[in-house]
Formats: sequence, C-alpha cells, structure tokens
Amino acid sequence: MPDANPGPRPDTDEQPLLPDPPPPVTGTARGGFTFLLIVGATFGVQFLILASGVISARVLGVEGRGVVALAMAIATFAAQLSFGGSLPPAITKLLAERRVGARDGFGAVARRRGWLLVLPALVAGALVPVLHHGADVEEQVVTAVVVVVITLQTILFLVLAGGLQGEGRLVRMAWVALAPQAAFVVALSVALAADWSWGATSVLVAYVAANGLGLVLSWFALLRRGGGEPIEEAALWTETRRNYVSGVRPLDGLGIERLLVGGLLGTTALGLFAAATAVSNLCRLVSTAISVVVLPQVAQHQEDPDGQRAVIRRWTGVTVLLVVVIVAALEVLAEPIIRLAFGQEFLGAVACARWLILADGLFAVRRVFIAVLQGQGRGGVASWVELALLPVLAVGIVAASLSDSLTGVGITLALVGGLSCLALGWAVARRPRARVVRGRHRA
Repeated sequence: MPDANPGPRPDTDEQPLLPDPPPPVTGTARGGFTFLLIVGATFGVQFLILASGVISARVLGVEGRGVVALAMAIATFAAQLSFGGSLPPAITKLLAERRVGARDGFGAVARRRGWLLVLPALVAGALVPVLHHGADVEEQVVTAVVVVVITLQTILFLVLAGGLQGEGRLVRMAWVALAPQAAFVVALSVALAADWSWGATSVLVAYVAANGLGLVLSWFALLRRGGGEPIEEAALWTETRRNYVSGVRPLDGLGIERLLVGGLLGTTALGLFAAATAVSNLCRLVSTAISVVVLPQVAQHQEDPDGQRAVIRRWTGVTVLLVVVIVAALEVLAEPIIRLAFGQEFLGAVACARWLILADGLFAVRRVFIAVLQGQGRGGVASWVELALLPVLAVGIVAASLSDSLTGVGITLALVGGLSCLALGWAVARRPRARVVRGRHRA
C-alpha cells in the first residue's frame, strides 16, 4: 500500500515534482526502467480485465454477464463523455506546468466544485431503465443505483490519476490502477471456487468495493500539501474545454465503429470484427503507456522550447520504432493467432485484422501526438482534428457496409488513422510560442 505521506525519495523509481526546472530528458536507464514498469502495469491491467470477464461469465452465465457488461458500459460511456475524458489531462497539464501537487493546486476547487461530478453519474443511472428494459422494476432500480456509484467512482479515479500523472508519480499511478482490478479478480475467483450463488448484483457490488480500494490508494498516493500556490479555477475549465473532444477521442474511444458494424453488417460480421480487433490492439496499449509519460514532460518544459522539442523527438521516435516492430510482427502472425485462438470459422476476420493492425499502429502514433498537444496547452487543435475526421470515419464504414465488406471497414480505419497522424503531426511540428507560466511552485 502506498505511503500515506509520500514525498520525493531518491531511492525510488518514481519521478516526483521538483521545485527547480527538470534537466533535459535523456535516454537514461532510470527513465527506461520507469517506462518499462508503466508498460508492465498497463498490460497487467488489460490481462486482469480479460480474466475478470472470463471468470464473471463462468460465475453468472450469459444473461448475468450481459447485465454486468451493460452496467459497466453505461458507466464508462457516461464518465468518458463527461468529466472523465477531458478533466484529467487538464489537471495533468496544469500541475506539471506549474510544478505544484494536486492537493495544493486543486484542493480548493475540488471542495467547491466536486458536486458537479455527481451529475453525469445520475444521468448514467437514468439510462438504465431505458437500456435494461427487459428486467423487472426492482432489478432496474438496483442496477441503476450501482451504475450511479460506478460512474462516480470511475470519474473520481480518472481525476486522481490525472493528479498523480501531473505530479510525476507515474509508477504509482500505473500500479494503483492495477490494485482494484486484481482485487476484483480475486473476489470473482473465490466466488467461483467456493461455488457461491452470486448474481449480477453481487458481482457489481464486488466491483464497487474493488473500485473503492483503488480510490483510497490513489488518494494516499498523492503528494502531501507543501504550501504550493493554488491554480486558478478558470485555467482548469479553459484547459478542460480545449481537451474535450481530444480527451474523449471519438475516433477510437467510444466504440462507434463497433456500433456501425453491428447495426449495418449484422452480428455475424460484428463477431468477426471483434476477433480481428482482439489481435490488433497491442500498439494501443504501448501508446497509452507512452502518453502517460509524454504529457507531463511536455508541460514541464513550457518555458524551455529546446528541452520540449527534445522530449517530443525522443518519445515520437520511440513510438514510431515500437509501432513499426509490433505492426510488422502482427501482420505475419495474424492468421495463425486467429486460427489458434478463435478457430477455423473466424478465418474470415484475417483480411480485416491486417488492416486493423495497421490502423492500430497509426492510432497509437496519433495518441502520442494528442498527448504532446495537450501538454502544450493546444488540446483544442487535436479536438478540431478529431471532429473533422469523424464524418470521414462514419461515411467510410457506411460505404463499406453497403458493399458488405468487412475488410473495407478496416481500410477506412487505417485511412482515418493515417489522416489523423498527418494532421496532428503537422500541428506538432509547428512550434508554439514560448509563454510565461504563472503560479510556479515555491521552494
């Protein structure tokens, strides 16, 4: 469990904030080790999510697993569309830029405006009777209450993660995310081994308890108060508005492509598409870990353009190198992986999977470009690019569906990924003017 009063420690592998400007980023062993730990934690979370889905399906059966999936999907969707998508990167950017801890920087704002986070949670709860109309009233009410709690927990966890990221406590942020998923898997495993008669409500309550553990760990992992200057509330909401669309990432963050494929091509095509997607998301996981590092480091160098460009060049190069290696390997292995993992009947997904692998690599580079722009305070640029390409994505998938071509869906996603990389890369290459950062942390 993290220390209740964490502070800068030279013997740890984390990077707490310093009162003086950081040195230029170099390829040190320490930085590489930190990155590997973050990647490991990211893959660990994904593995635990997969394990929890498999075990809960065995505990609940098809119908109960569907109720749990619906509740979590509603909560995630509501959190991402509200404060969970845009507020955390704004917090990260401002904390890293001003070099203050989350408690000092936003403690007053949290106490004054924290009630706003309840609003999207209530909306999510109200959606349950609409989407879960086949259940009786009692089950709808219980599920709605649980969805309200899970939505609020999800937003709070993302906000706290943004605080840890802005403070530079990247390893703690990654491993704190691992703890609730591990606790949930343990609870499900015990229920399965003990043959407990858990229903969907029991599983959701276990999920709420595990999330509560994550929130407690996240809170105590934050830096203690150090007398830093509070950050203006207006600056927080300005950055949040800029980051809204780029934080939500509608091109690949809301599952629009799945909805269109399922609605236009049918459930059989959606099953093939899901199999193709399962073998093509490795680049996305790696870029998520890189983005966690990039955003605060770019923000820390706002007054040092040369240092900021060094950060951008280093991590863009790392991203492109990893993407090329991963995409090349997966293109070769796609067919045997699908045959072994899903069976002969899913070989129709191979052609689409090859395009999705390329698309995933391009979207991974795009994710890092978005993190760079958000760290520079230019999240609005990324938001406009996302909005401009959203119609291209929809029209392309509709056109592919009219031709009954699942491969055409993959080609569309790869095309959109390439266009987003070109547009965002051009925006990143344009050097923003240096500006004076207010509210610097006082030693």
